Amino acid sequence: MSPAKCSVASRIGLRGRVLRIAMLLPAVGLAACSGESFGPLTGFSNCSLPLTNFTDAGVERSSIPALTNPEVATRLIAPHVGYVNRSDLVIRLEFNNQPLAIPLKLLWYHEVLNLQADVDSTVAGATGERLTVTYSPLTGSVSVFDPEPSGTPDFAVSSYVLDNNLVMDDGSGTLYPQLTRSATCGPQDGISLKRVPYELMVYGAWLQVFQDTWIATRVTGHDFLYTLYPYGNYRDPDNASLFYPTSAPIDLRRRPKERVVGVPSGTGGYAFAISDLREVAARDQEGQNFTVWAASARVGGEPVVAFWNSIAQSARIYHARVNGRSLTFEVIDGRRQDVETGSVWNFGGEAVAGPLDGERLEPHPEAYHAFWFAWAAFQPDTEVWVPPIPLTGSADFVPADDATLLPPDPDLMRRRPR
Repeated sequence: MSPAKCSVASRIGLRGRVLRIAMLLPAVGLAACSGESFGPLTGFSNCSLPLTNFTDAGVERSSIPALTNPEVATRLIAPHVGYVNRSDLVIRLEFNNQPLAIPLKLLWYHEVLNLQADVDSTVAGATGERLTVTYSPLTGSVSVFDPEPSGTPDFAVSSYVLDNNLVMDDGSGTLYPQLTRSATCGPQDGISLKRVPYELMVYGAWLQVFQDTWIATRVTGHDFLYTLYPYGNYRDPDNASLFYPTSAPIDLRRRPKERVVGVPSGTGGYAFAISDLREVAARDQEGQNFTVWAASARVGGEPVVAFWNSIAQSARIYHARVNGRSLTFEVIDGRRQDVETGSVWNFGGEAVAGPLDGERLEPHPEAYHAFWFAWAAFQPDTEVWVPPIPLTGSADFVPADDATLLPPDPDLMRRRPR
């Protein structure tokens, strides 16, 4: 590749107005670009991580515009939300007592989305609910935070990355890498943000749960082509190319950009590969309309379980404990059951039949989704879930242009009030 082309390609999908020319260029890994270099982080003190771990990606990266309180609408307002297909992944939240979907494709271009509810003037001392929703396209990682400990009204995208991961800026000169969830450089070094549980699923599945959901619209004040993935083949599970330097080699236990979901614990934790969950569910229940799975594990001595649903094309991780009792899970005749009582559980973590009917599992707040290379870089001592049967290594999920309409999946539905 010529130096000139490499220089242009290095800006694919990342910075300011150059995002809009991404469709004209092939995807490349910056590590392969001869003559391309990025500077180390300088001018900071009070850093709990070595400055050499950070990369100064240039002033243009900091021009990626974070969003604050974007326009939301119901799915019935097609001109504004029609850019979202039923097969697109969305981050599902409960915000201000309303179901809210944030399309991942919106965050391809913005990476940080700040939400703040209006203050209720009738409640003394009320400040309004706040959330910071983040997606780092280069590490495929999603995290939602309560920003209150930082004291900042809005996070922005800094000009730095940490092992290719998004680094946020709180406006005080303090840097918060998304995957550390803590301030690591600047005057507030050491302050930790609280992770908030979220759901990541295809939009069509979410509509089966909440047909009247609110969704962030494409009316953002920017003219990005939100229907275009701006990184070419970067997210291909076998693509080992990265945009920026990393402090450790890629862990070869899994394909570099496989999607995983896991729970961190110190430098370890437990990761579940999405492709493994998908395939083991399909093999176990071949020929059925709906495929589910439950994978039990222990993280830091505590029981957890990953619930998979093929309609949602995603997994949720829960604390596997009810009323102080640890639970393990199996799938029998297409139903998730805990081994200890035989109670049946739905995707939402609620027991819908059996002795524990009506009980709920607590979503694990520390769980997050990421590309495997990034998960392993930040959790190098992680364990990886091993499926109970041999797998063929099916292709990881990449959203199609549109989704095939599927019948409602009762496993997704929540219990109606009695």
